[in-house]
Amino acid sequence: MADTILQVPYGTRDVLPGEAAARRQMEDKICGLFTRWGYDEVATPTFEYLDTFAGTDQSSAGAFKFFDRKGSILMLRTDMTTPIARMVATRMRKDKGVKRLSYRAQLFRYEEAQAGRQCEFTQCGIEMMGASGAAADAEVVALAVNTLLEAGLKNFNITLGQMEFINGLIEAAALTDEQAKEIKRCLIRRNAAGLEEAVDAAKIPEQLAYIFKELLFLHGGVDLLEDMQKRVLSRRCWDALQNLREIYELAKAYDVAQYLSFDLGLTRSLDYYTGMLFEGYAAGMGYSLIGGGRYDNMMQRFGNPCPATGFALGIDRIALTLQRQGSLTVERPEAVFVGYAAGKAPEGIRLASALRKEGKRVRLASCSMTGEEAEQAARDSRCDACRYVGD
Repeated sequence: MADTILQVPYGTRDVLPGEAAARRQMEDKICGLFTRWGYDEVATPTFEYLDTFAGTDQSSAGAFKFFDRKGSILMLRTDMTTPIARMVATRMRKDKGVKRLSYRAQLFRYEEAQAGRQCEFTQCGIEMMGASGAAADAEVVALAVNTLLEAGLKNFNITLGQMEFINGLIEAAALTDEQAKEIKRCLIRRNAAGLEEAVDAAKIPEQLAYIFKELLFLHGGVDLLEDMQKRVLSRRCWDALQNLREIYELAKAYDVAQYLSFDLGLTRSLDYYTGMLFEGYAAGMGYSLIGGGRYDNMMQRFGNPCPATGFALGIDRIALTLQRQGSLTVERPEAVFVGYAAGKAPEGIRLASALRKEGKRVRLASCSMTGEEAEQAARDSRCDACRYVGD
């Protein structure tokens, strides 16, 4: 006990005054933006039955699992898309039309702790369920851009990919499930040497093998899509590229196209994406700040199939990025320290109450003091002003 009583568990951290306020204000701004775009906030339990995540990458060794008193296996949620899908399929089954939902939540995933990555972390995000096509995906991408802007970021880029493009190549090459998984693992790890070895081992026809080996380097502007449409023979691949072009054209109407580029080798560690997917990066930071995409098969697991798309952003990562850029700030009203002389506590309380009604932040002395002591206490408390009730 002596070794741990003053420590926090691996992969967690304390958030101190100042940063905590700045983070909460940033979350409030982001959630306010979601509301203005028509998304309703929801919340789900911090832990779920393991069966809810069964059959997904999220039920793997990275999850925190435990037993309840009845012997059922529970796990702390590792993402919010699966719990929200479960909620929509059960509690909102009779709701008609497109569902636009938003959230802010603490998530838990055992990972190697490093800058921007913890075992406990905060996410905000949105899910649009019941809408298919480029228009829905363009709305999600445009909202993702606006979310990063609302958080205070300026120099960032969002890269778009298409799982159907990669799956179309896999289908055309007639790869086995294990061969396809190995290629996707190499793409996720950005392992060019491993990708080349996997392609050679699969004995893919030369023209198709060349495209596979290029995947990690197929990134650029909309011209890339036009060029690749001329090169691919699969209709599935061509349609996937056309989908990205349609999303890009709609992004122009949202005035966010300047933030977008394309990466045709993009895949994500979560295994449920079925179409367009994206990640967002800030200049000089080696990890993604935001990510999402289309996951049309998720709801089938809960007996209520429907198309869906969405994204999540890491509050911890954005806060760290803003800190490194020197732009993580907190907006708060003037702070006033109210001190009072002996026998003047009631007057001091009334003055503090009046100032709070005016919208000021007030720290009231916890005991009587002299005027000089009140001035020093105001400085120690980092207050902007001092009010004193004397004799």
